[in-house]
Amino acid sequence: MSVGDRRRVIRALARDYVATTLVQWFVLGAGLFLFHLVAAVGGVGGFAYYQIARGVVSTFQPLATGGLVQGLQRYLPRISTSAGAERTARSAFAVQAGAAGVFALAGVALSPWADRFLGLPGGASSVVATMVLLTGTCLCTVTVAALRGTHQVVHANVVAGAGLGLVPLAAIQMTDSVERFLILQGAGAAVVAVAGMLTVRGRTVPHPGKPEPTFINLLSYGAKRLPADMALPALFTYPTLVVAAARPGGGEAGYVGFVTSAITLICSLFGTLSPVLLPRLSRMFHRSGHDGHTLRILTSLPVLAGALAAVAAVTIALAAPYLIRGFLGPEFHAAVRVLHVGIFAAVPLAMFYAARPTLDALPEPPRLNRLLLGCLTLQVLLTHAAMTVLSPEYAALAAMAAAATVLGIRSVSLVERALTT
Repeated sequence: MSVGDRRRVIRALARDYVATTLVQWFVLGAGLFLFHLVAAVGGVGGFAYYQIARGVVSTFQPLATGGLVQGLQRYLPRISTSAGAERTARSAFAVQAGAAGVFALAGVALSPWADRFLGLPGGASSVVATMVLLTGTCLCTVTVAALRGTHQVVHANVVAGAGLGLVPLAAIQMTDSVERFLILQGAGAAVVAVAGMLTVRGRTVPHPGKPEPTFINLLSYGAKRLPADMALPALFTYPTLVVAAARPGGGEAGYVGFVTSAITLICSLFGTLSPVLLPRLSRMFHRSGHDGHTLRILTSLPVLAGALAAVAAVTIALAAPYLIRGFLGPEFHAAVRVLHVGIFAAVPLAMFYAARPTLDALPEPPRLNRLLLGCLTLQVLLTHAAMTVLSPEYAALAAMAAAATVLGIRSVSLVERALTT
């Protein structure tokens, strides 16, 4: 790669990264503002219900999407014709719509059990509202992935910002019920997803001598990644769900959900690297020959991410009393101590997020399934062991931090091994 080509690539990456990060932060900022609005509408109980519903959606979204998100971002850039890319994207959306319908029906069928297990205040209707939110979120996420896979970064950011940011803010203004808010949010996200999918346009980019990926390749890749894609969000959502089960109807699950959301906010700065880098790295590794300068940057990226995340975590921890009192209200004061325990899990998780696009784009990706499932298993075991001596909220977050540390260190070593051998 010439110096001029490298500069053009870097400028394009920087532009896409900044734009995608700004939209991601807008979505997360909207989510944080929703915490304030939901707390005002529903109080401590309604806030806990909202956090449990968010946890359920985050946990089951990877299973409902079946790995389509990463598959679209990996394989659409390798399809040489625009018609082929568009056909693959719309096939993926149709599959997602069918899968979401199946999950919604299953959720309704299991609602009498699920609402008791999670301590949801509205009974079966609360489960139905959560399933509507899950359906809309999955459809919107697949549309965004298809647009990113075809390098329509502006379109992808518009759909993400509208479906996952503006729609929730509008929905909460239309009702004074948390349950109805979830239904409106899910339905609105689905409408945005359909509109966005109609704008998908592929590009004609010949790959001489390289096999053309098929839709079966995409599905197979997603199926192989499914355990890892389920384990990663479960690292974030398990603390909320286990506290909800241990303290049904209490506010502690809401506090834990707020802490994991703060961790997500920090990690979002580095999680954005995956949708921006994965399509380009996939194409780079698909070609013969690699640029040494780029490989050195990819190797150092996780360490830099960890350092930046540490600064952000310290800042949030110091500001926690003022942040929670001013943002959620004085009745949420108990969340301050919970935040202090859990926020530093963001440091190793940021390292993992910075390493993941490189690991996913390699021609023979390392088996992250084992690593993520192993870390999730460690988290579950440590949580239940710690609950014998600590209250559930502290036990769950301490176990999350321990599992995240193992995940971050191991992912960094995998990147170094892959790029230096």
